[in-house]
Amino acid sequence: MKKLNILLAAVIVVGLIGCDLLDQQPQQSLPADEIKTAPDGIQDLLTGMYDGLQNPNIAGGNYNVLPEIMADNVTWSGSFVNYARQADRDMLPSDPQIQNWWNVSFREINTANLILNNVGDIDDPAFTEEDRDLVRGEAHFARGMLYFEMARMYAKPWGFTTDNSHDAVPLRTTPVEGVPDFENLPRESLSAIFQQVEDDLVAAANLLPDQGLRADRRATRYTALGYLMRLELEKGNYSGAADYAGQIIGSGNFSLTGNPAAPFQNEFSSESIFEIVHTSQDNPGVNAGQNAFYASTGRGGRGDIQYSSDFFSALNSTVSEDQQTVIDAAGYSVVDLRSNLIDTGSTSTVKFPDGTNNADNVINMRLPDIMLARAEALVEISASILDVPQEAYDLLNEVRRRSIVVTDAGGNDFSELIEYNPGDFASREEMIDAILLDRRVELAFEGDRFHTLKRKGIAIRGLEPDNNRITFPIPQGEMDANPNMVQNDGY
Repeated sequence: MKKLNILLAAVIVVGLIGCDLLDQQPQQSLPADEIKTAPDGIQDLLTGMYDGLQNPNIAGGNYNVLPEIMADNVTWSGSFVNYARQADRDMLPSDPQIQNWWNVSFREINTANLILNNVGDIDDPAFTEEDRDLVRGEAHFARGMLYFEMARMYAKPWGFTTDNSHDAVPLRTTPVEGVPDFENLPRESLSAIFQQVEDDLVAAANLLPDQGLRADRRATRYTALGYLMRLELEKGNYSGAADYAGQIIGSGNFSLTGNPAAPFQNEFSSESIFEIVHTSQDNPGVNAGQNAFYASTGRGGRGDIQYSSDFFSALNSTVSEDQQTVIDAAGYSVVDLRSNLIDTGSTSTVKFPDGTNNADNVINMRLPDIMLARAEALVEISASILDVPQEAYDLLNEVRRRSIVVTDAGGNDFSELIEYNPGDFASREEMIDAILLDRRVELAFEGDRFHTLKRKGIAIRGLEPDNNRITFPIPQGEMDANPNMVQNDGY
């Protein structure tokens, strides 16, 4: 990655030279070592790392957009040819969104490496061990998150080879700070990358604050636990996923909002675990990010992404036939309030309506994701449908009751009629299908559907999860710069 790493080191170190760190003149001549080993310098590196996560090419937009347009909840109608290829699963190594996901990710991985390599060298009595551990925790979290998101897009899925020795991405845990550090690294196995992800996220969980939301809205212990849960789901380790999800739910730091629209109308709601902040002054702009693509033209966006007829059918099937029969017989009305999050006129979602200011946060993780994942995991580790614990039903029903409302003519609530109970499913597989249906509708347009289908081994619009067209190509710029790089099959 020689060419790429030269650029990254320049951006990270030189880009901070102008910061008011040590009150020396001229600021452009500040030694890089003083930036890295001063408390203010490390904090500015940390701020820069979070700013990098906000980038629309990764967590600030494309973590949501690119997987969604590859799956079955939405259709793409925009004029960007490279995004159209993405939606058609006909990507090219030269596509800028493929290159930028890689470049920005490795840039911020290098920032995390710089922080971790230098935070121990700060010699300032005002910079306490608690301060040092918090910085370490945030860097470990970001590196683990970035490697996880890269691996599950640029590598074949877990289980593609029996020992998961198939190629993922290069692994580097030491910083590129100068020419002697440059190496043309080969790709490491998915097993090795996932082990690094686990190590980083466990370290982060042990170092980050044990609270729901921080004043600065940065990662917490529960953000790291949520990514550990996602890692175990990818690996099919349902016991591990259930444990991590259980820790988040059991913390008491999070609760479902009163209606399914609230998390998108009010930033950092009671169910928010991690959000990427966008403001009217600091956002991806009018041609990138979730707001630009999802918001209809009537709401100031591009209107490039519409919900699919397949998703609309799923939304209209959250009430089972047996439940609908009972509701109809009683003369009650039923509505899934999640239907209010789509605009049938423009066939768009209103989860991210601000296409004018592009100020809607990107919700990276919220409680329903965790609840439905634990319910799924509890079913998966049960020997039979008769052994599924009541908790799995309770978690699924709690998500459903928040959204699916059953009332009589007087407005009295009978939402217990859409609950599932032991005996309602003939097999574990039937219950998993019900959970995945609610997961599809609840987390629609948030970047989840593609990953759920892939990890469950379910065809993604007719292509199996290990199909070459499902896996990102290695960017052409990386192939050109690194003689040790191997391209993915099919490109």
